[in-house]
Amino acid sequence: MTGSEKQTGHFTINCTVILALLVTLFFPFGYFAVSYQHALGSLETETEINARIITSLGNIRPDSWHDEAHRLDAILSSHGTPTTAERHRILDAGGRELAASGGELAAPVILRTRPIFYGDKVIGSVEISRSLRPIIKRAALVAVAGFSLSLIVFVLLPFRVINQANRQLQDSYTFLKKVMESSANALIVLNLDGTVDMANARCTELSGFQPSEFIGRDIGGFVCPYCIDMVRRQLHLVTSGTAEIVKFEAEFLTKDGGTVSIACGATPVYQEGRIACTVLSIENITERRQSVEALTAAKEYTENLIQAACLMILGLNLKGEVTLINRTGEEMTGYRQEELLGRSWFETLMGAEAFHKMCCIPQEAEAGTGGCACEGQIVTKTGAMRTISWRNSAIVEKGTVVGTLCFGIDITEHRKVEAQLRHSQKMESIGQLAGGVAHDFNNMLSVMLGYAQLCQLEAAGAPPLSLYLEEVIKAGERSRDMVRKLLAFSRKEIISPRRVNLNDHCLEMKKTLSRLIGEEIRFDFVPDDALWPVRIDPSQVDQILMNLAVNARDAMPEGGTLTVATGNVTVDTEFCDFRLDAKPGPYACLSVIDTGTGMEREVVRRIFEPFFTTKEVGRGTGLGLATVYGIVTQNGGFIDVESEPGQGTCFQIYLPMLTGDVAVQPESKPAAMIGSGTVLVVEDDDMLRLMATQMLEKIGYQVIQAASPHLALAICGDNSKKIDMVLSDVIMPEMNGFDMARGIAALRPETKVLFMTGYSDEMIARRGIHPEKELHYIQKPFDMEGLHEKIMAMQSGC
Repeated sequence: MTGSEKQTGHFTINCTVILALLVTLFFPFGYFAVSYQHALGSLETETEINARIITSLGNIRPDSWHDEAHRLDAILSSHGTPTTAERHRILDAGGRELAASGGELAAPVILRTRPIFYGDKVIGSVEISRSLRPIIKRAALVAVAGFSLSLIVFVLLPFRVINQANRQLQDSYTFLKKVMESSANALIVLNLDGTVDMANARCTELSGFQPSEFIGRDIGGFVCPYCIDMVRRQLHLVTSGTAEIVKFEAEFLTKDGGTVSIACGATPVYQEGRIACTVLSIENITERRQSVEALTAAKEYTENLIQAACLMILGLNLKGEVTLINRTGEEMTGYRQEELLGRSWFETLMGAEAFHKMCCIPQEAEAGTGGCACEGQIVTKTGAMRTISWRNSAIVEKGTVVGTLCFGIDITEHRKVEAQLRHSQKMESIGQLAGGVAHDFNNMLSVMLGYAQLCQLEAAGAPPLSLYLEEVIKAGERSRDMVRKLLAFSRKEIISPRRVNLNDHCLEMKKTLSRLIGEEIRFDFVPDDALWPVRIDPSQVDQILMNLAVNARDAMPEGGTLTVATGNVTVDTEFCDFRLDAKPGPYACLSVIDTGTGMEREVVRRIFEPFFTTKEVGRGTGLGLATVYGIVTQNGGFIDVESEPGQGTCFQIYLPMLTGDVAVQPESKPAAMIGSGTVLVVEDDDMLRLMATQMLEKIGYQVIQAASPHLALAICGDNSKKIDMVLSDVIMPEMNGFDMARGIAALRPETKVLFMTGYSDEMIARRGIHPEKELHYIQKPFDMEGLHEKIMAMQSGC
């Protein structure tokens, strides 16, 4: 029972007792007052009557008043009422008693006197006195009766009601205690001053304090110091009637000095229309708060993970509207998240045809009927096309598909690299095929040109045979040029690189190029004065410029401008990531730019393929750009092409900067074809070996033939045979020419070896053949003049 309830009970009991006392006093005093007034009235009347009776005795004279005493006694006897405890007396004018009836009365009494007249003269008086004891006794009886009645009406009955109310109150209190104890939350009843009046057992589980330790203490002593003011403000809202219920969170102190997180709800309790106390419901939310904090941390971690992911994370609802996009997605699309949320992804960035494979298929896959990977293109905010590889999965909530979660990787550059890789592999395969065919054809061409030249010498200008042979030689030379282009494309051509300044070479070629492109096309040369030197065969630069100029001329049938520019470029790793032929480093860049018709993207992808041409039949072989490609890659460079239909074309040739000086070999003057000495010819091809033998013999050399390297070593091992020089093929069965040359050097250190081959150093190295030093080569097919000149250069170099 609360203190206010006890005070109310005491007040009710006191009021009931006081009311009962007032009623008990009211009845006897009222009865006494009425009886007293009645007694006074009856005495007045009786005295008046007796006085009149005596006065009516007409024979009473004043001088005989005393003589009539016996008659007065009779009158008093006949009018008296002895049972009423009265005393009657008749007195004379002097106050002496003439007659009396009744005995002496005990006090208290009431007394009334009335004068007796004889004419106008008072001759005596009548005196009647009556005792008040009977009235007092009856008043006492009335008081007893009234007290009994008030006791019954105002005390016993209210106390019964009060006891019944107390029992009900006690039952309510017991019920409240049971409710409080059975509550899952800790409950505290607070007095208006904030002290604890009641606390259930859950408070002990919550804090470790026993319920008795709560009683009488201020609630502020059970919360953390920084929460006290807030708790008091919230409770004041309840006790002041401002709010019917308040909810707040705080930190509750435990008996061991720790704290627990609590959620509180406070509500007032009314008695007789006034707020009597406050009920505080407390729930331990420590685990819930920890769970919420853990969930919040997990959410933040997930959001950070989503935002930090290096791939696009996209959320779509069933309509294809964007519900989530991360920072990478913003960077890929160019849109901010606010611009995409709620908008249709397939109306903004992708076509409607992509809806099925991105949204419908993942839902089917969730049911176990298909896959979820796909590719598609998006249009960014700037209008650029990006290729995205998607991995999609359905978002399921409570067993219902509510959307699609898409993971996208930008593979635009990857696809470009793949295309470049395929192109490079294709070019490599084509180059190998072209090189192999060209090498074998080169051997046959060497035989044909060699014998044609020998026949021409034998004919000695005799018509018409010499004319026929001259045409045969011209056709062979044209075939040789075509083979050289194929070998240049496949990087199998023998070259003589040296230090070249592209500016000087372009100036030398300017007049030639101007005649080549015609007067309707303007030629501009924009050199870089500080251009880095490069290492390349000058004839190859001529081929590059002439092939690119011819293509530019054909792309500008109505005229235009051809610009040749040079510049220094330092290529970084990022630039090389998307150009497989490029390597980081300094390059001299040769740019050939035309204002022609340009090319489609598919054409650009194939322009370096041999025999691919967009020109009419008979106007091109398709080897021009293939030759340029082969020359550039053979010299360690790469090509970049930019072209759009109607926007012209720009070829950028990147050649590595020369890091060291290359000695310039002096040009040798043509010598007369008169030779002497013995030459060992080593060639596994019988026709080529016989042709080379006849050429050497025609010049004047003695020739020893060897069909294999082993036979050549055996011949060199015979000291009886004099050998001045060895002419050998490089690639032969059983043993290559370099290994044979090392064996010959061991046997005959002074003997020089001239290699005849159609392969470059790079292609020879690919076959696993690595010469120990720089050797002498002659390019197939060769003629007698070239062979004799090479032999003379070797002998003079010795």
